[in-house]
Amino acid sequence: MTHELDGQYQVSSTSSYQGPLEMKADGITHIHDGKTERRDAANCLWTSTFTVLNENEVEMVSIADPTDADSDFSLLRPDGSPSRQPVTYRTTLKLARKGDKIQMTGQVEYGGNVTFITLRRIES
Repeated sequence: MTHELDGQYQVSSTSSYQGPLEMKADGITHIHDGKTERRDAANCLWTSTFTVLNENEVEMVSIADPTDADSDFSLLRPDGSPSRQPVTYRTTLKLARKGDKIQMTGQVEYGGNVTFITLRRIES
């Protein structure tokens, strides 16, 4: 079964976070059947699901699990303090298509920070 969002994506983000923790979530991910699982540059495991809401929106639910991440890596709790516990992020992304090109963009607000995220399909 194929999903309309299936393919390989470049993930890039910009955050309002200005603390001491280095953000390492960008990279490449492969969506298959509306789901993806990847490890970022810090070895944090990201498991995400993508649900098309309509022709212009996609719901993204991501669970970041830093259990096996680098020892100096942490996520942020809702209060903005560092955590080594899994964190769930939810957002609605804008969906843009042109031919076989797909881009999803939006923002995730969590722990007092705003992260702007873009997923751009680089391969079907």
